[in-house]
Amino acid sequence: MEITYTPTDREFFEKYLDDFIPEKLFDMHVHLWTESGQEHLALSDDPLRYEAGVKEVNEWYSHLFPGRECHCLLLGTPVKEMNVRNHNIFLEQEVQKDPLSIAGMLVTPAESPEYLAQCFEKGVFHSVKPYRLFAPDPADARITEYLPESQIEVIDHYKRAVTLHLSMKDGVSSPLNLKDLSYLTKRYPNVKWVLAHCARAFNANFLAGVIDILKDLPNIFYDTSAVNDLYTHCLLLKHENIDRIMFGSDGIVAGGMHGKYITYADAWQYYPGAEKLEHCRSASVTVVYEQLLQQKRAADILSLSPGDIQKLFRENAVNFIQQLKSPSAPSAAI
Repeated sequence: MEITYTPTDREFFEKYLDDFIPEKLFDMHVHLWTESGQEHLALSDDPLRYEAGVKEVNEWYSHLFPGRECHCLLLGTPVKEMNVRNHNIFLEQEVQKDPLSIAGMLVTPAESPEYLAQCFEKGVFHSVKPYRLFAPDPADARITEYLPESQIEVIDHYKRAVTLHLSMKDGVSSPLNLKDLSYLTKRYPNVKWVLAHCARAFNANFLAGVIDILKDLPNIFYDTSAVNDLYTHCLLLKHENIDRIMFGSDGIVAGGMHGKYITYADAWQYYPGAEKLEHCRSASVTVVYEQLLQQKRAADILSLSPGDIQKLFRENAVNFIQQLKSPSAPSAAI
């Protein structure tokens, strides 16, 4: 897979997004990958295996957000049968190239609590990235099937965060997911739960009936990565505490592809766009631009202030990270 940036992308940004994106951003959902230490995966054709470190992310940002200052939460990339520990060594090395970014280590259910504790003791990792791919049934897994409580106990002890991509075909509206979130947020009060992709609400139907439950759960946050559904963004901004919502891009691969996540009924899927249309221009733009256009529209519908926009794109993340680094200290400027 090749991630490109086209003249159509630039035209779209200048026409629709340039007046919306602040001068400074903090991206709470970016994936890194390296083939180093993964030689046994030589026959895998997983599209997520896109060579990307901090250098490549910064180059992507320079195209995506021209003239902006960007830092991020650097997450591991989950690939089946990968060497997770080698990958975390790579993440540890990469995050040191940008002292204003932080890293989230990749974890599987097989990792020992002692390993997590050792990584946290180094002071490099401030969050973890579990993934449903590592559960026995990735499509219908409960949270603790891919993030065991023995690991959550360690995360709670060190007061770290979890970037959580929910499983279940009903997503966050699944009674089991709601039951687990209710239990885990109360049982482990020091864990900050970042529900990726607006609580995996690529389709707003999953969020519409449960937002009033989620908003009352402690230590729940959201990143907005890759969600192209306007109503999802409206639901969060209208019903949630805006301080709990943070921008994410799902870069480089998922956010950098050209196309859009479309919804129908209780489903969603990636659509690359038509090759040629007679009645209009058919060229698609990068997924993250589709996401940002919906965020801009939601902000307009709900009359968000410039201060609100700053919160979504930077201030909330800065405050969140400062609490991870020093829970009792005031926020520091980034």
